[in-house]
This record gives sequence, C-alpha cells and structure tokens, in this order.
Amino acid sequence: MKIRRANQGDATTLGELIFCSAPVALAATFDINDELSALNFLQTSLLSADGQYGYDNHWVAEIDELTVGCLSVWHSDLPDTFHQATLTNLASFYGVAYAISVVKASQALQDCIPKLTKHEWCIGHFAVLAQYRRQGVATALLKFAHKQALASGNSTLCLDVESTNSQAIDFYLGQGFVQQSTSELSLRMKALGICRHFHLSKALV
Repeated sequence: MKIRRANQGDATTLGELIFCSAPVALAATFDINDELSALNFLQTSLLSADGQYGYDNHWVAEIDELTVGCLSVWHSDLPDTFHQATLTNLASFYGVAYAISVVKASQALQDCIPKLTKHEWCIGHFAVLAQYRRQGVATALLKFAHKQALASGNSTLCLDVESTNSQAIDFYLGQGFVQQSTSELSLRMKALGICRHFHLSKALV
C-alpha cells in the first residue's frame, strides 16, 4: 500500500470517496440540482490545487495503483488564501447567487463541528472504498495522519463523526480515540437533515 498526496488526476475517484465520507451532510449542503450537485462540485474543485476541496489538501491510499482511500487534515492556522481559494472554487462552479446559498447551508456544518484549538490536528474527508474495507487501509491512513500531526508539532488528533455511524465510531474507539463531546442539534442542522456529531480525539505520543 502507498499513501501519497493527491493530484489533479485523482479528481474523479477522490470526489466519489469524499462524497461517501459524509453523503447526507454534503448533499444537504451542496446539492442545488442534478448538474449543480455535491459530487460534481467536488470533482470539479479537485481539479484545482488550493482550498478546502482542492487536491493539495488531500492524501490518497493506493493498492496496485488503484486509489482506494483518502483523508484530509485541518488545523487552526490555515491561511486566508486557503479560505479565499475555497470561496473562489464555489463561485466558479455555482455562480455567485448559488454560491451564497451553499455558503449559508454550510453554516449548519459549523454547528456540529467544534472550533479547533491550536494543538489539534483534525481529520476530515476520511473514506475507504467498500470493497477495500477491513484490509488495513483506514488504519494505515490514520497512522499516516498521526505522523503528520506529530511532525507539525500538534499533540492531539481529532475527528468528527455522525452519531448514527456506529461502525465508524467503533473503529475509531478501537484506534484509541475517546469521545470528547456531542454537538447540539441546531435548527439549521434539523432543516438540512444533519444529525448530531461526536467529537473524538486521541493524544499523540
């Protein structure tokens, strides 16, 4: 197995993987119609390097040159250029009017994901192809994130998971994560059909 930084050529498969990491939340946030959909936005945005949904912010796991898993990482010191690139990608894909609508919808995600502290290195967009699960891919990606976090001077690895995703929660707990908090269910979350999330963390050694 090989873990590498994503590139432009990964856009199609990587977009599908990211969408599978949180299909309900992503569809609720980014779906406007069949053309202006979450999946199409992800695959288009991943053709660019920069921003939250750019390929440079993602790593992929390969087996026999097939992309089988991915993750992204977040921290509290992301530069303004990172956020600007995300907004630029949204406006380019959706147009200004729809982009504003998507940004408003995305505020519901802020209700279920706590603000990061300086010592936290947060995992997101974490997914493995169904046929490659239970083969060590997710564990290898977590170990990679662990090393990246330590190398960046962080002391805690964290992630957020839907409270209904019992299989993922059991996996994370088995990897040494501990539940730290549960999000409130805000009116914005209810309106979009987004459930409560658990915030899990793991001290790095």
